[in-house]
Amino acid sequence: MTRRLASLALVVLVGGATACGAPGTESGFATRPEAGTAVPAWVPAPATELRILTEGEGGAYWLRFRMPASERPALEAELLRIPDGQVATLTFRAPKGADWWFRGLVQVVPARETSVVAADVFSGAGRTVPPRTFVAFDRASDTVYAWSAGR
Repeated sequence: MTRRLASLALVVLVGGATACGAPGTESGFATRPEAGTAVPAWVPAPATELRILTEGEGGAYWLRFRMPASERPALEAELLRIPDGQVATLTFRAPKGADWWFRGLVQVVPARETSVVAADVFSGAGRTVPPRTFVAFDRASDTVYAWSAGR
């Protein structure tokens, strides 16, 4: 009986640690074709330098890739723009342990009492890109960041 209770407690503790933000699975791919089904189907074929971190069973993921500027209009057509003022009020969870993730998406400038947003941020329109998926186009490079909180 004591052994069963100890085993049950261990299962609950391990399961709880996994559900409470234990590190997920991280993968990297040189090209979109190489990534295959490891990344969402809406990621454009010319995407390169893909990094993805997925978290457990909830379906949350964080994705970074590079994409030629010529591909951006087609992807934007599947998205809804979030105004900078609204982006500055949102809370986004960064992936644990991913040093490749976007740093400083929103920066507060105390002297001007304002916020500076370093990317054009969109949400999925629900056709190709699901509604609870966010996509950010870095304003200083050809890097695209995408994330979804999952279910």
